[in-house]
Amino acid sequence: MSQDYPQEDYELIFVDNGSQDGSMEILQSFPEIRVFSEPERGSYAARNLGISKARGSILAFTDSDCYPISGWLQAIDSGLHHPETKVLLGPRIPPTSHRSIHLISAYENKKAELVYRSDDPMVYFGYTNNMAVQKSVMERFGPFVGRARGSDTIFIRSVVEGMSCDAVAYSPDMAVQHAELESIGAYYHKVKTYGRSRKAYRHITSVRPLSQKERLAVFWQATHKRPLLDAMHLFGLLLGGSIAWWFGGLAVSKTDF
Repeated sequence: MSQDYPQEDYELIFVDNGSQDGSMEILQSFPEIRVFSEPERGSYAARNLGISKARGSILAFTDSDCYPISGWLQAIDSGLHHPETKVLLGPRIPPTSHRSIHLISAYENKKAELVYRSDDPMVYFGYTNNMAVQKSVMERFGPFVGRARGSDTIFIRSVVEGMSCDAVAYSPDMAVQHAELESIGAYYHKVKTYGRSRKAYRHITSVRPLSQKERLAVFWQATHKRPLLDAMHLFGLLLGGSIAWWFGGLAVSKTDF
């Protein structure tokens, strides 16, 4: 509601998915918000309901633990005006000034920027906590597959394989604050979950891990204007992330498929 974008040009859709914290009562007190309930548990089921209720030509997704900056919709509008761009993703920034979290965030956002500029569809992945897509493209390649995790990546891979890598782009101005990124422990837990998810959906689509050369390029972009101690600190944090990712792959269960 604080977006610097004409209010008559966008709608707000919130989908309750079994909350028990008073969210529905709070949302229903705002008449400008359209509120729906999805009884099937799962974030993709909730998003699919929101998609079916949306009246606009552009779908902009975020999560309940994310806070879009005021220029979020304007950046989406500008980015999707490019004729080849059909899906747009942006940075997730931490809500804290913690040095370690900011270093990790800088690396992750530079990694996303490198991926979405690549002409190799095998490296593309998705995240719906900061994604916008032309509704016509969602109708062609969607809706999201009913899974616990990974359907955003499955959708992105379908788009790049069905259209081209140019259909998916990255906008550095399209930022959301991600409240979950409040500590290194939370980051490692997230990476472990991603490792588990990646292994679980590889029978549907595969994503190529970045090469060492690509990782070094991302690392340099994230640290070349920072002190040497920051670079060393980030290297250690990323090493811990690699271990968390590996453990996530070991934790896959039958319910993940």
